[in-house]
Amino acid sequence: MRQVLAHQPTIGIIGLGYMGLATGLAFAARGFRVTGYDVKPEIRELLARGVAPYREAGLTELLLQQVRSGRFSVVARLEDLAKTSQGIFLCLPTPSLSSGRIDLRPLRKGATELGHALRTIKGYRLVVVKSTVVPGTTQTVVEPILRRVSNKSSRELGVAANPEFLSEGTMVRDAVHPDRIVVGTGDSRSRAWLRNVYTPFRSPIYFVTPSGAELVKYSANAFLALKVSFANEISRVTEMLDLSIDRVMEAMGADPRIGNRFLNAGPGFGGSCFEKDLKALIVRAREFGIRFRSGEAALAINQEQSKHVMSLVRLVANPLKGKTVTVLGVAFKPGTEDVRESRAFPLVAGLVHEGARVRVHDPTALSNFRKELERRSASGSAKIEFCESVLESLSGADLAILQADWSEYREWRSEWTRRMKVPVLVDLRRSLDPRTRGALGLRVVSLGVGPGAYNFQSSTGRSVTHKRGKRL
Repeated sequence: MRQVLAHQPTIGIIGLGYMGLATGLAFAARGFRVTGYDVKPEIRELLARGVAPYREAGLTELLLQQVRSGRFSVVARLEDLAKTSQGIFLCLPTPSLSSGRIDLRPLRKGATELGHALRTIKGYRLVVVKSTVVPGTTQTVVEPILRRVSNKSSRELGVAANPEFLSEGTMVRDAVHPDRIVVGTGDSRSRAWLRNVYTPFRSPIYFVTPSGAELVKYSANAFLALKVSFANEISRVTEMLDLSIDRVMEAMGADPRIGNRFLNAGPGFGGSCFEKDLKALIVRAREFGIRFRSGEAALAINQEQSKHVMSLVRLVANPLKGKTVTVLGVAFKPGTEDVRESRAFPLVAGLVHEGARVRVHDPTALSNFRKELERRSASGSAKIEFCESVLESLSGADLAILQADWSEYREWRSEWTRRMKVPVLVDLRRSLDPRTRGALGLRVVSLGVGPGAYNFQSSTGRSVTHKRGKRL
């Protein structure tokens, strides 16, 4: 993996969150010396000891490897990073504001502090904005701050945009083996510098303007959100036509013009990117007098899908009042402890609102889910029971709902079925193999699948039928 270049520059990473840490370790794995800085001392302390602060496949191993090799290190002062790093990547958060705009305060503050640190340093430096920002931000916000505070001309300081395309759960793989690299530059020197550091990755490099690079990032996320929303909307049709959404999307996605990635119907998209980026692009387009209708539609469909999920739940457990309902998986997707915009939040809120006794389980995200619930509401998690094991969460349950398809849920155990009061599962991910359901004694209603007639006893004791074209 490691490829050492002659006269390699040292790379600095400011902001060691998910994206910044993965980016820095990927450069270290390619043979560069990388210096990282984060404003949180607890993060710096963990990383200096080779302890990953986030759950990501392969992250702990790669971190330990690069710390021990000496290629990745963490400093306590931004000035030390600026002094030794020829290229500095800004990997700072840009959270969403209530208006839909992104909050640029962390990035503005980081650029200001970096500008002060660069003021007395001799020699050329290149600052690269890797944070997700709306088109125009690098040139109209970040660069003016850096030049004003550092008092450096274009001969001494270059500024570029280089968005990331990392997915949680596969972030390490995506960073080390990117499918493409997009670089936004306005001068030949920064372009040559970035070409040099990205050559060892052996990935296609696309050079555009800074605004162009920023727009590529937003366009990619908007399009992926549209694919997810399209599949979710079609899934409501397949339920009524006695069809399987997976078979329909598999055949449709076989068209090379379409492709089948991001066509897996579910309870809706979550995570830190899609909703935030759609809202920001809608606002930015509006500033140009453009209505970004496809983005608006994707957001609307995502909200409607949460309502549709509740309709499936009511189908098998109506009324919900007094029922014990278990939600399996509260992370926004498996392989991560991240709960940002998880579809588990509207699901749990809907269950509580209708009077259900709610239990939740997740292999890694329980603590984060509880903290976010308490942040969102004064009552917080008071009405929720947090269970450390699947068996505990299912004991005496009237219904289970599979929200995030962790591998351990797919390996359903007959003991889990026996412990349930009513062995019924609403599978929002179609994770369980239909051939094993009978052997497990579990009766399953799957999102996006219309079997014609479920023909099983509901938790009320009556027969439940979901006929084509009719919702009971």
